[in-house]
Amino acid sequence: MADDNNNGGEDDMTKEAEKRHDVRTSDATGPNIASGRPAFQSSVGWGGNPARAVDGNRSPLWGHSSCTATKPENDPWWYVDLGRDVYVHHVAIVNRRDCCSERITPFEVYVGKYTDMERNTRCGYRHYRFHPTDTERVVDCPLLYGRYVGIRLPGKNRILTLCEVEVYKTENAALGKPTVQSGVAYNGYASRATDGCRAPNWGSQCCTHTPAQTNPWLRVEINGVRGQAKWVVVINRADCCGERLNGFTVHVGDDERVDHNPRCGGHHVIPAGTNRAVIDCNGLIGRYVGIRLPGHGRVLTVCEVEVYPGFATRKRTSEVRGTGVQGCGDHKEGDSWVSDEKGQNCICDQNEASCYKVICGEKGEQPPIKDQDELWTCPEPDEKDESARGFLDESIEDWMDDYRE
Repeated sequence: MADDNNNGGEDDMTKEAEKRHDVRTSDATGPNIASGRPAFQSSVGWGGNPARAVDGNRSPLWGHSSCTATKPENDPWWYVDLGRDVYVHHVAIVNRRDCCSERITPFEVYVGKYTDMERNTRCGYRHYRFHPTDTERVVDCPLLYGRYVGIRLPGKNRILTLCEVEVYKTENAALGKPTVQSGVAYNGYASRATDGCRAPNWGSQCCTHTPAQTNPWLRVEINGVRGQAKWVVVINRADCCGERLNGFTVHVGDDERVDHNPRCGGHHVIPAGTNRAVIDCNGLIGRYVGIRLPGHGRVLTVCEVEVYPGFATRKRTSEVRGTGVQGCGDHKEGDSWVSDEKGQNCICDQNEASCYKVICGEKGEQPPIKDQDELWTCPEPDEKDESARGFLDESIEDWMDDYRE
């Protein structure tokens, strides 16, 4: 192989980035999800095809046919298709050692849904480097989500060589764990929130549903003992009624009552155009992770709740807030009132005024009604009679309809 030792340059930004971001030797646990997956690169030089980086051969020697290579070009790239979207924890890279090890410095790592790497999210900062004595380096990609993981060498006339690339995902601590909620309507059972199905439409039978209640909640027991929650991911409905979830709070702690546990930030809103919220709980420790909708006549529906462990990265302060307005004016803690906007109630919850629209029915088709306190609420759902008598009556009615026809 030609000995083109262009390394793209090392600058102060490279060194400073490494100080600020964790690039280390791999301490991976769990399977390498890149192994054997389809891989692609910007060009192929000297027979160094992209599949070599995911073949399981970690030899750093070119003669062992274990390393990729591109032709000399501007901004060469390589990526692997994981086959599905995952939360990536870190990426391990094995560099060539028999020669030319400096070629890879500086490099960038990307995770996302696009095959064009620059459209994806970069792990950490712009430039990372290998020290002269390093064979393997690891770049943390905390909770970046995507199907494609890529490596890019910024600069002119560069050659990208990789002897192995390994990708490790973050494990969801809530998957399959016991889950309960304050009530059930339309067969929207709590277990749907932790079944691994992220489909955001009601017809998929992946979403929970409570009746209209005051302060409905859902609680996941993430561990038989205390666990640590860094990120909580909430998947909302996308087919309708997405705004029904707005103003929710997330809690982590040891108390079975959700609102007795410490809160992650303030009142959270999932913006229009997306159905996913990633809440930073900053390493709160507890047995339970809960979601609560403060207010009257509220319906709690989520399509998945995921919990990812991690350590606190900054001090929790009173400035770590959500979307609620600080202070409640003339209203006291726990007060509810009707907003000036039609169909909306407001509540003073933990010294924040949070207003929300009351949306009723399985698919938002029912108009809200006023209750005895003049607050908006939902009519009681018409639950199907599942008793033997109900089944018999329904069967007779169906038979009579067929007979009349």
